[in-house]
Amino acid sequence: MEGPLVLALSLLAVILLASSSPLFFYPHQDNKGTTQRHDVITRHPKFRSSKYKTECGILTDLSFIGCEVCTLVVDGLKDLVEKQSSQEDIVEFMTFVCKKFKIEDDRVCEAIVKEYKDEFIGVALRLVLTPAEVCGILLGKICGTPYDPNDLWNVSLPDTPKPAPKPRVLPKPGSPKLRILHLSDLHIDPAYEIGSKVKCGEPLCCRQGDRKAAPGEPAAGVWGTVDSCDVPFSLVDSLFQHLNLIQDQFDVVYFTGDLPAHNVWNQSRDNQLKALQQFTDLSLKYLSNKTIYSSLGNHESAPVNSFPPPYINDKDAITWLYDAVADSWKNWLPQDTMSTIKRGGYYTVKLGDKFRLISLNMNYCNNGNWWLLINTTDPTGQLQWLVATLQQAEDQQEMVHIIGHIHPGGGSCLKAWSWNYYRIVNRYENVIAGQYFGHSHTDWYEVFYDDVTFKRPTSVLYIPGSVTTFADLNPGFRIYDNDGIYKGSSWTTLDFTNYYLNLTEVNLTNKPLWQKEYNAKETYGLKSLFPEDWSELIYRMKANDTLFQTFYRHYYKMAPTPSCTGQCKTDLLCDLKSGRSHDPALCTDI
Repeated sequence: MEGPLVLALSLLAVILLASSSPLFFYPHQDNKGTTQRHDVITRHPKFRSSKYKTECGILTDLSFIGCEVCTLVVDGLKDLVEKQSSQEDIVEFMTFVCKKFKIEDDRVCEAIVKEYKDEFIGVALRLVLTPAEVCGILLGKICGTPYDPNDLWNVSLPDTPKPAPKPRVLPKPGSPKLRILHLSDLHIDPAYEIGSKVKCGEPLCCRQGDRKAAPGEPAAGVWGTVDSCDVPFSLVDSLFQHLNLIQDQFDVVYFTGDLPAHNVWNQSRDNQLKALQQFTDLSLKYLSNKTIYSSLGNHESAPVNSFPPPYINDKDAITWLYDAVADSWKNWLPQDTMSTIKRGGYYTVKLGDKFRLISLNMNYCNNGNWWLLINTTDPTGQLQWLVATLQQAEDQQEMVHIIGHIHPGGGSCLKAWSWNYYRIVNRYENVIAGQYFGHSHTDWYEVFYDDVTFKRPTSVLYIPGSVTTFADLNPGFRIYDNDGIYKGSSWTTLDFTNYYLNLTEVNLTNKPLWQKEYNAKETYGLKSLFPEDWSELIYRMKANDTLFQTFYRHYYKMAPTPSCTGQCKTDLLCDLKSGRSHDPALCTDI
């Protein structure tokens, strides 16, 4: 989830060589061409007022800066780097600009510059953009026409003709089921402090150093806070205790990334590795009899979003993380997965006869990953590997589940990567039985359509919502009922149930009660959970506002929020139709 990482990128939009997409700096163009942001923060009504040009205190509209100022700043930084100025000089310059433009308070400015300086210098030394081109990326083409990370490139598909689409058929009553626990976006904050200020004036609150809330002010709750706060360890520990008690209700676990907190201006590699170890320890302690299949989130690295491709093999290399991830994941994965994990953070593994899992590292489609400014074309060769793996699965008549973190239809995923992925899903629609992702923190889905008429649904991607409360959410998790282990199984999702923690009640009773939130078929009147059912639901919600408002309440996991109408409703329905990013044509009938 972007959240306060926008702070880092907002700062560096002014003072650094910058990011690959305007998503993190000012409202981006969604798939309908509407200027807005598709995330939990700006969907919340209190941030929809036109007077806000920030997200949780983070500057997102840089239009006031102008091309001239941007160009001068970037030119000054490039000059410092090219003259081999000391890091101290570069840090001093960056900090000065941060404070001068009042992008954040002095404490955050000083910390965030130190956090990002190594990555900035590493990218700047390898980049060949002019200052005007850089500002064209940040502020729009009015400043210059840059190399565009969204320029399309294509992976190669095999010559093997695509088989005719298989008819989707429900299993016979009483057929075996595979029950999958889906966890995502934990964001445990080790600095969470009960009674601290909820409105602290910084991107992440409820923390040590935020001072105690005064009488009458909102204060951080014992078990967590529905606001711009991450969760205390006690909440996550209570979740794992609960999962231990109900572990007879699920067979395997999919975890789709993001362990550390959102204090992205002040993190270290050691912090991230401790978060990884904490998750490993919790899993082995409470779920020792379960196999856990994980994917990497964008917050796993330090700085956030920093995932250099394999050709970055000096002190900036990502091996420190991938080696640690391999060491953690080997508790549940076979040895033959280790080579691709250590190379690019992705893998495939057989879960049963004719059934395979693929875990993708979506950080190589992440428009916040500055290293992709150097070259965005299929970093690590992961998409070409995905094609080869799916073709092999098709040849061997296997069905496949895909897990990942950043959903490909959102603005966080670079256009070329996203469009290639969409094409791959279309080609292998008979093979892909399910897609399970995270990142957004809210509860929703993305429908994929054929890439000729864009009318026939081919696949659906599930996003269950987060464990963290950031921002303005209740914690939650999901359990799927899938077609199970028998000859000819489709392995597709048949139904699911979401569970949540009502923090308002829990902080009053001091008893963490994880309870059922809703069941998909029952709540939305679905005959099945095939892609066409989820596509039809979009149009039913368009016509039936009562049904849509039910969906919207679950989108926030029952956290208090006014209704979503007008453009808010249109934008969300468009999101549900957008299995690939930067494509307004997908929403012309919404």
